[in-house]
Amino acid sequence: MPPMLQTDQPSAQPDSVVRLVHGKQPAHAMGAAAWPDIDGALLDDRALAVPGFPVATLPLPWRTWIDDTARSVNAPADYVAQAVLAAVAGVCGAGVWVRVSAVWSDPLWLWLAVVGAPSSGKSPALAPVRRLLSALEKEGGAPRGVARAAPARKRRPPRIADRRIVDRGIVDRGIVDRGSVETLLEGASGNQRGVVLWRDEPAGCFAPLVAKGAAKSAIRALDPFPISILGALEPDRLAAALHRGEESLAARFLYAWPALPPFCPLADRTPARDDEALALLRAIRATAGTISEPLCLALDEAALATLDGFLAGLHAELREGEGLFAAWLGKGPGLVPRLAGVLHLLDWSANRASDPSIDVGEVGPGAVERAIALWGGYFRPHAKAFFDRVAPADLEARARRVVRWLLASGRGEVSREDVRRIALAQTVTASEADRVLARLTKAGVLRPIAPEARPQGGRPALRWEVNPALQIP
Repeated sequence: MPPMLQTDQPSAQPDSVVRLVHGKQPAHAMGAAAWPDIDGALLDDRALAVPGFPVATLPLPWRTWIDDTARSVNAPADYVAQAVLAAVAGVCGAGVWVRVSAVWSDPLWLWLAVVGAPSSGKSPALAPVRRLLSALEKEGGAPRGVARAAPARKRRPPRIADRRIVDRGIVDRGIVDRGSVETLLEGASGNQRGVVLWRDEPAGCFAPLVAKGAAKSAIRALDPFPISILGALEPDRLAAALHRGEESLAARFLYAWPALPPFCPLADRTPARDDEALALLRAIRATAGTISEPLCLALDEAALATLDGFLAGLHAELREGEGLFAAWLGKGPGLVPRLAGVLHLLDWSANRASDPSIDVGEVGPGAVERAIALWGGYFRPHAKAFFDRVAPADLEARARRVVRWLLASGRGEVSREDVRRIALAQTVTASEADRVLARLTKAGVLRPIAPEARPQGGRPALRWEVNPALQIP
């Protein structure tokens, strides 16, 4: 059953602007020449609906816990689900490898982001999963009462390119929530599974990675280490970072930008069974190995055939892609097998709850099919919506971004440089800015001001008047 589409809640807009969509202008917004109605498509913050996280594709105990946790804090289930994926990747890291072929094996790490405006429920949704990880940290390296299950096949994965991790046994101080890239490297070097960077703060998970404009060098430094990331992002804060050329960083994340859920009455907020979720996560941690003795999850033949079909289709699409979204798509071949590994472990932990003797086994076609559906049907549209907001690559997305800026700034007139440098944060050329201005003029947002001759001569600067409707409080 496909996920139900959810309509996002756009940023609050003046009532007068909404009225303009229906063709009525306030009397005081009429100048000597009446303004045309503003094109409503440019007033919608995110015109396309994005799907909700397909919680129904997860095994029942995890599904129930995610739904109950989200409902208990009246937050999107998407945020809780992202945190669960990060938790599994965090407790496994280099202790679990997904093997696709003799020359293709990857450790189980993921970079995930929860996206939303301030007070959209990110912190309350992430906190319960953070508490589960903290509880596991306090238990130490040898989980009590859980025996490690042997996989059906155990093949040593290829060596990590740079073995700077010293074998000190299992060290479960694996959560880093502040500090720099150096802090991450220090934590990873002392942990035989890796670490998870957990950044739930306004600065976001990009903050330590884009410090001093050095995202590319940070990525190179982190690449040899099994580091997972979960962090919060506020789109409007991120635009400046991306215009400095940090696209390579943004392309590595899986984004969740859900709509706000409807209000849930207090009487309907069922407490989640944290003890059950902790037991499931504990079992996953117990079956993981270390970087020197990892658990290897091989894809079976049917799973390989399913993955091969996905890779073939994506390969054809990538040949025609360009820009930041194309870079994100290019990470798909590596991400889908790792997502399949996480889903396989979630399934195994749920099955093990009823049958402790069950084997981890190989990754089957079902897990790969769900990973493909999750990546393509959920993460892909969310990434597209996110990139259209923070780094728009097409004309319509850029025009909507300028309209948001005009609504926020209340300017009465603008120049091309205002639009190019401030509204679009220098992400476009002068000719591209001209196309945006032409679109806004056609949409009734702007109209050119007749240039005044300069006393000293020379070409007068071009300016545009802003539709007064966008300046009404």
